[in-house]
Amino acid sequence: MNGTTSSGFTVWFTGMMGSGKSTLAQALANRLKRLGKTIEVLDGADVEQFLGVGRAQTKDERNAETRKLAWACRLVTRGGGIVLQAAVDSPYKETRDEARRQIGRFLEVFVECPIETLIERDRTGRYKKALAGELKNLVGISEPYEPPQHPEVIVDTSKTGVDEAVEHILGQLVAQHLLDPAVAAMKSRPRVATRTKEVAAPRAAPRPAGKKTAPKPAPAKSAKKTAPKQRAAARTARAASRGPSRSKRR
Repeated sequence: MNGTTSSGFTVWFTGMMGSGKSTLAQALANRLKRLGKTIEVLDGADVEQFLGVGRAQTKDERNAETRKLAWACRLVTRGGGIVLQAAVDSPYKETRDEARRQIGRFLEVFVECPIETLIERDRTGRYKKALAGELKNLVGISEPYEPPQHPEVIVDTSKTGVDEAVEHILGQLVAQHLLDPAVAAMKSRPRVATRTKEVAAPRAAPRPAGKKTAPKPAPAKSAKKTAPKQRAAARTARAASRGPSRSKRR
C-alpha cells in the first residue's frame, strides 16, 4: 500500500490472450455503473492508439507497457476514480508487483483458462501457429507467462460464467475494503426520490347546457346625506305654508 486515503481503486486483470480479460472487465464496468460509479476501462483500440500499448514483442517492451498502464491507473486511483486494466497480458510477476506497490488500492484478478480452450477460442490461429513454431514471442507458448502467486481473485473462464465471476470480484472488492458493502449489495442503481406534486384546487362543476343562472342582485345603495342647501330650502317651504303671522294688538 502507498498510504493513499483515496476512495478510488484499480482492478488489474491479468491472463493469457483469449482468456476473457476484456469480457470480464466490461461486465464489471457495466455492473459498477449501474451502482452509480464512474468507471474508466483501459482496453481496446483507444488505449493502443493514445498510450501505445499492445504492440510489444519482447520482455522489456512488455514490461514498459505494464509500467505505462500502472502509471495511468495510479493517477486515476489517486484522484478517487475507479479504473479497470485489461489492455495487456502483463505476464511478468515483477512488474505486476511493482504496479501493486505504486497504486496501493489494488485488486489483482487472474483470468485463468486451459490452453485447449484458448486454442478453441482463437479465431486468428495464433496459438496453433505458435505451437507449430511459425509464430515467435507469443505469451504462454513461445514466451513465458508467470501466474500470480497471491491474487485476490482467480477466475477460470472455462468453468465460471461471466455473471458469477463479476459477483465474485465484487465480493472481494468488499472484503478488501475497496467497495462499500451496502453499494455492492444493490442490484441496480438506486432510484432518486421524486418531489411530491402539489394538489391542485378542485375546479367548479361545469354548468349544465341550456340553463341560465339568475343574475346576482346588485348591492343596495346606501342613502346619501341631504346637502345643507336642500335642508334650508325645505325649512323655508314649511314656514311659507303656515301663512303670515298675526299683528300685535294696539
